[in-house]
Amino acid sequence: MKNRMKKLGIILSVAAVGLVGTFGTASAAVAPQGLARGATTVTLNQDTIGDVIGLGLTPAPVTPGVLGMSGDDLQASFPIVGNLKGGVIKHTGGLSLSTEDTVLELTNYFIDLRDAKNPVLTALATVNGDEVGRITLFDLGAAAPQSGCAATASLSLDAQAAGALTGIFGAPNLTGADFGDACVAPR
Repeated sequence: MKNRMKKLGIILSVAAVGLVGTFGTASAAVAPQGLARGATTVTLNQDTIGDVIGLGLTPAPVTPGVLGMSGDDLQASFPIVGNLKGGVIKHTGGLSLSTEDTVLELTNYFIDLRDAKNPVLTALATVNGDEVGRITLFDLGAAAPQSGCAATASLSLDAQAAGALTGIFGAPNLTGADFGDACVAPR
């Protein structure tokens, strides 16, 4: 019952902030167009997202990224752009976290595989429109293979990003929090 209530709370929070609710998959909403070279879709850990919402933070997509429900899963999806060579997979769009007076946008994700022992996902961070710079958002780990994915990875919050959440929003230390699994599907 508690998990159902938490899931309902997440669904209502998503609907309340006007996020994209879909009957298909979130990735369908960002089907590659023009210069997009595929998409990366993250199935978010709903317990972690529930904890984030419980801190008073409201998540929302930054276009062309999308955030929505796919069946029982909360998913975020971002178009892949640029050259796929060199060990860095670049994306457009992103997500924001906001309170009544503060907005943190995390956009233009780079999946950086150049250090095979320590792959990471970085993001360009802005607070209330002021650019902070590129931060390491997630440490990437092993995840179960998924149909239609060229690669999969688990996402755990990096210490740098956890520090930013603490500094900006007063959040507790969330280093290592499981944010879900990514499916990278270039075309």
